[in-house]
Amino acid sequence: MLLLLDEFGKNLEAVTDGSSSSSTDPYLLQQLAELGQGQGLPIFIFTLQHQSFDDYLQTVDAPKRREWSKVQGRFEDIAYVESPAQTRALIGSVFNINNEQLRGRVLRWARSHAQTMRSLGVGDLSDPAAVAACWPLHPITALVLSELCRRYGQHERTLFSFLTGQGIAGSNGFLASTALPARGALPMVGLDAVYDYFVGDGSLSSMTVASNSRWVEIATRMRDSYGLSNDQLRVAKAVAMLNLISTSGTIRASEQIIEYLEPGSPETLGELEGSGLITFRAFADEYRIWQGTDVDIRLLLDEARKQVQQLGVFEVMASMPDPLPVVAARHSAMHDCLRVFCQRFASCAEKAEILDVFSPYDGQVLLVVDGEQPPVMSNLPVGVAKPTVTAIPNSREMGRVADSARELVSLDMVLSNPAVKSDWVARHEIGERLAAAHLVFGQAMFAAFSSGSCRWFLLTGDREIELQAGRGSSVLSEACDHAYPETPGVPNEMLNRTSLTSQGVKARRDLIEAMVEHPSERQLGLKGNGPEVAMYKAALAHTRLHLEEKGMGEMVFMAPRGHGAARKMLPAWNALEAEFERAKGRRVSLSDINAALQSPPIGMKAGVVPVVVVAGLLAGKETIAIYEHGTFKPRLTADMAERMTKNPGFFEIKHFASANGARWHALAVVASKLGIITGGARRDGVAKADLRVSNVLSVVANLVSRARKLDKFTQQTRDLTPEVQAVRDALLQAVEPDDLLFDSLPKALGLPPVPSTGAEYQHAENLASRIASAIDTLEAAGERLMFGALDLLISSSGGADRQAMVDRAGAVDVDALNKTARPFVLAVANAGADSDLSWIKTVATVVAQKSPSEWTDEDAQRFRRVLPEQVAALERLVALYSGPTVVGNSPDDMRTPFERNGSAGGTSGASAQLRVTVTRPDGREHARLVNIKPCHRLQFSAVVDEALAKVEQWIGSGEQARQVLLGLLGEQVLEGVCDE
Repeated sequence: MLLLLDEFGKNLEAVTDGSSSSSTDPYLLQQLAELGQGQGLPIFIFTLQHQSFDDYLQTVDAPKRREWSKVQGRFEDIAYVESPAQTRALIGSVFNINNEQLRGRVLRWARSHAQTMRSLGVGDLSDPAAVAACWPLHPITALVLSELCRRYGQHERTLFSFLTGQGIAGSNGFLASTALPARGALPMVGLDAVYDYFVGDGSLSSMTVASNSRWVEIATRMRDSYGLSNDQLRVAKAVAMLNLISTSGTIRASEQIIEYLEPGSPETLGELEGSGLITFRAFADEYRIWQGTDVDIRLLLDEARKQVQQLGVFEVMASMPDPLPVVAARHSAMHDCLRVFCQRFASCAEKAEILDVFSPYDGQVLLVVDGEQPPVMSNLPVGVAKPTVTAIPNSREMGRVADSARELVSLDMVLSNPAVKSDWVARHEIGERLAAAHLVFGQAMFAAFSSGSCRWFLLTGDREIELQAGRGSSVLSEACDHAYPETPGVPNEMLNRTSLTSQGVKARRDLIEAMVEHPSERQLGLKGNGPEVAMYKAALAHTRLHLEEKGMGEMVFMAPRGHGAARKMLPAWNALEAEFERAKGRRVSLSDINAALQSPPIGMKAGVVPVVVVAGLLAGKETIAIYEHGTFKPRLTADMAERMTKNPGFFEIKHFASANGARWHALAVVASKLGIITGGARRDGVAKADLRVSNVLSVVANLVSRARKLDKFTQQTRDLTPEVQAVRDALLQAVEPDDLLFDSLPKALGLPPVPSTGAEYQHAENLASRIASAIDTLEAAGERLMFGALDLLISSSGGADRQAMVDRAGAVDVDALNKTARPFVLAVANAGADSDLSWIKTVATVVAQKSPSEWTDEDAQRFRRVLPEQVAALERLVALYSGPTVVGNSPDDMRTPFERNGSAGGTSGASAQLRVTVTRPDGREHARLVNIKPCHRLQFSAVVDEALAKVEQWIGSGEQARQVLLGLLGEQVLEGVCDE
């Protein structure tokens, strides 16, 4: 299916002015585009409009513009834009001269003007035939007209409306109203007619014009100008039209062009400049329509230039922004590693600093601006600093750079002047001058510091290497060849870079997590073709850092073996192992390890370094201890690896060699007692028959991990034997693994330290047994605490088991309880607990209002004190809801409240039950359940109120009256009990 949408620009114009319900247009067009991409017959959609989507939608809000840009992204733009020569050929096709005499006059006229256009550098109109085809348009008018229609109108449609339309200001109007003289100069359509048609008559009212600030500025300024003569008005309109289309080149509102358009115009230009309507810009050799300002820009600029002239060249250049970074293209392509150099200005008389190892740049280019010698470098080490390249230009080209830089700095100073800041006309003027000055400065910089225009040197610390200039960035690639000869190849642009994208960070995090949690699985257990899989293949599989260990059938991290990418990765791995070896004598910061890998001659990117470091730590997990904030970490976890990636300065490592002699003996006995078997027993892939554990980290990691998994209560309780407490404290405070196992733990158990000499440790069996016993005691402390709580609960309830407690608590109506009693009753009534331990944990959490794992010894003591009280309260509630009442003598009155309410067909709460307890002086208590029937409540309340009123009248206090009545009733109850 072929779908053609002609004049689609009308739809887009409707979007801009909101005149139609066009909100559905993007969705409809997107649906059509997607429909043609599925199965079945294809759908080809062509939309025809005079401008691009962006041109139509310049004035709409950003969200709507983004929606339309998504739609446009599904289409391919095919621009039909004629060249200026084609446009002028179209112009020539409009006019036809039938009079032979007039044709001869036009040809003579064309020869003269063609010569002038040739002198102006306009090659397209240097042919007399091309100029003659445009008559009656002035050659400059023909040039301006085509550009004006392209930039502000609808290309040929706008052009033909001017050429063939019936408007007075158009070509037809000119031909109809202008008489052709028999001799002399031929009349021509000048730029004033173009101005009248497009600006004066408003023929261009599109949104593109309305949103163009320069168009609005010129139209407004011309409209507000009064009292101009005809000559002044024609010249001003010509300047205005040239201002609208000029960017650079010869066709601009220069005095030469204006004189060509309007002979005798210099005097008129002076008059217009004096009136403030136009101004002359010497730096651009151009007159501009001018809004006018009270700020004397020329004076301010002259003063600024005088100040800048007193500054040295380096001082001027240093005040400017650094040039843009450059890429060492050849080296980057050959080594799968993007090498970027920053650039900054330098003085041969000033000391220059080396580039920081963690800088995002791989090197720096120092552009010398005031001499012919490289600058002196401070603290430049040999062979390990990122490369520093100096560029020394010739003095003549540098002089042009300095002049353009001074002009830029002067303009910046004027722009920061308060008077200019508060005047938008002056600010706009200086802004345009700045744009032109930047262009000149950029051209001067390119000429001075291009590859073939300078002498280039690589500073290495002990000598200067002159680099051979070539094409593009070849000198920087040569510097990288010197500085980074051992860079490993990691063909993954998402990972092998200095700063990762958010998607790259996530993919690397997933990769490192898989490295830590699934190191023995093929492809680390990663599935599919996501970015983390691509990173794995490039950084670990391609470089052979993750391989199947021979004879084991498992994947392991190891030193790269083989050719190609593995051989290129080997220098980086050797550098990593050298840092591990350095950690035998003292701890080494992970930041130092990263710096070694990012520095020459390795020069790895910051994005891939964490992957290689984690691979090295996993390969050496039996010998490399990790410390975070100075604390020993027994296991490398995914969370810890993520923190290492973000803040390597918080981590340190230390290398522990295999134990020997007495320490090896003690280590083997402790490992056997604890049941620890690790890969540390392997050397070069061969297991030693008489050795199970060869490194202290294997044992200490197991002990410390088990200690740190203990709950908070066990980690701080004092309800342990002194020996067990000492072992626990030693494990939790462990800093150095060897000190812990051979010194701290023996001291905690009252044994002598394990010596570093001798063949055996005579207390090895005793040490191992007591460590294992202490660990078992610690791991059982939490359960022991809960079983003690269970015994206390059972004893407080009179020896009832869990099921009996659940049944009794379940008989209580929890909806009638207050917020203090309800949680405890619900916890005891929990019939869903799968064991006594889980049931008592729930009860203990409610009583102590925190989980038992978070208890302190004080919490445990408070639990033991509060639990019996809450059990007693529960028992009273159970008695209230299950005991018989004492009101009345009928069988119905002797049933429980639940039985009685059920027989009456009522609901719980139909009668009010109260439990009344009276305590004798000897401490004995007597309790009775009282049931007040609703039908009797009013009569009973009236009797009580009457009695209270009489007593209150006698003693004068309502509160005392209630207490007196309550006491008298209590005595009567006691007497009734005595009678019983």
